[in-house]
Amino acid sequence: MIVLHISKSNKYSGMENVAINIMKSMPDDIRCVYLTATGSIETKLLDNNIEYIGMEKIDEKAIKEVIDELHPDIIHAYEYDVSLMCTKVTDEIPIISHLYSLPKWVERIGPKAVVYGGACKSFAKIIVPNSAVLEKSWFRDKMEDRTVVLGVPFNAVAIFEKGYVAATEMTKEKLEGFKSDLLFVGYLTEDKNPLEFIKIVKEVSKNHPDVKATIVGGGDLGSECLKLITKLGLLDNIKMAGMQHNPYIYMNQTKILVAPSKFEGFGMAAVEAMAFGKPTLTSKVGGFMVTVDDCCGKICGNDKKPIDREAFVSNIEELLTNSEIYRMKSDGARKRAKALNNFDAYMEEVVKIYEDVYKTVK
Repeated sequence: MIVLHISKSNKYSGMENVAINIMKSMPDDIRCVYLTATGSIETKLLDNNIEYIGMEKIDEKAIKEVIDELHPDIIHAYEYDVSLMCTKVTDEIPIISHLYSLPKWVERIGPKAVVYGGACKSFAKIIVPNSAVLEKSWFRDKMEDRTVVLGVPFNAVAIFEKGYVAATEMTKEKLEGFKSDLLFVGYLTEDKNPLEFIKIVKEVSKNHPDVKATIVGGGDLGSECLKLITKLGLLDNIKMAGMQHNPYIYMNQTKILVAPSKFEGFGMAAVEAMAFGKPTLTSKVGGFMVTVDDCCGKICGNDKKPIDREAFVSNIEELLTNSEIYRMKSDGARKRAKALNNFDAYMEEVVKIYEDVYKTVK
């Protein structure tokens, strides 16, 4: 069986992490090939020994060209746009539409929602990360009979090993460079909201002038982040670590993970930090509303104000000054990571989906 995975993104983020994990975990009789836009994602694909085809741009022409060359048995399309492209290219190869996030446009009637809703009948299966995607989608009635709520693959043990084992191999002096009180992990983009993280650190520094924060990630807002850090006089407080091959060492060595995102699909960094027993403070968006609770951290926002800076600051203050509450939240984070540890079951379910879809066309 040949499965063609298709994504138009050329960067590595949550959705690409899901795709790579799926392809790495398939049995030998399922050949997976990844069609992607050329870019930084290729480094990750090479590191993970993933068979891939890189194109300058992923559009209908590129997809058709690869289909004609590869003759896949199944197409695994990631996110809405690529799923729609595939329906226009083939009506013979079964398409699995894999949705990682819930953009606002799916919740109300509009051109995109109408088009995707109409295309649902063309999908063999629709994979969604949680029931909210199904419940809030304007076109949910067209999805119901072919949708599988699958979550997001999370391997708590593997994540912990990457951060813990690597740290044990370092000298005390080197490990000191990874330590922080507050940690931000993610692309430096509007959605991830690193500028808000910097402003939160500024507020925290009023009572904790020596607070240490680290930003792990690269992206379009890098220079703006540095300018704001300088403007707010935080050069001694905030370290910009850039993109990291192993961000888990930073998670293992921090006290608190802070994620003031404007938009999230699943919010994998928050869950990964929990594997190290780190309390996680997040905004009230996307997957955070499913994965984060008062036992493992705090959602610092509400329906009217999804990102509440005062709530972030007050919860950070509590965790930095109250060791008993910190211990309880840390224990809760480990338990939450264990509860979300679904990797093997997830991959078994994906194989079953492929086998069921494959049977229908043979």
